[in-house]
Amino acid sequence: MTEAVPSPSPQPRRIGRPKWLDPRVIGGILLLVVAVVIGSRVIAASSTTVPVWSASRDLSTGTVIAAGDLVAAEVNLGEVQGQYLGTDTDPVGRTVSVPVRRGELVPSAAVTDPPANGRVLVVPVPPDRFPPGVGHGSVIDLYLTTDNGTAGSQQTETALLRSGLTVQSVTAPAAGGLSGASANQYQVAVEVDEETADLLVRSLPAGEAVVVLVTR
Repeated sequence: MTEAVPSPSPQPRRIGRPKWLDPRVIGGILLLVVAVVIGSRVIAASSTTVPVWSASRDLSTGTVIAAGDLVAAEVNLGEVQGQYLGTDTDPVGRTVSVPVRRGELVPSAAVTDPPANGRVLVVPVPPDRFPPGVGHGSVIDLYLTTDNGTAGSQQTETALLRSGLTVQSVTAPAAGGLSGASANQYQVAVEVDEETADLLVRSLPAGEAVVVLVTR
């Protein structure tokens, strides 16, 4: 009788490393996480807005800012945010040092304190010598018309007093015409230096002021 030969014992199988522990898989997962984090931060930063002041009308150099001159605008300025005037700053009563057009954001450097030696002078102007469109923030040239003729003559002379004056306010003539000659004229307030104020105070009583609007 032939003796049975035992079959060889099966070799134990090694448990391989899980595929998800492969360094390449782990590296890919880390790169994906980093990309998601960076992308979310970029999106969050791009959607962040801040309130800053924007001009509601054209503001010429020398304009003293009034309450209605500026409106708040929500904008995304990124790294240049500090270059523009935020709404946490009250600019009313300060002076515009460079022209700012309607709809433009107001640069921080464009707003300064009023000059210490400034003067506000009110100039009466007859209605027929006052052009339409002149108002707060306008730039004007101021002329003076004087009568240099003899009695009964119509000889007049018109001379430039000052150019490039910035209008701070305009008061229209009173209705009815019963309040005196000055009430029947426009009252134009301009901010000038001491020398110009002295010139205008001495010159204006000699004739009638003429306003010419400077347009751009």
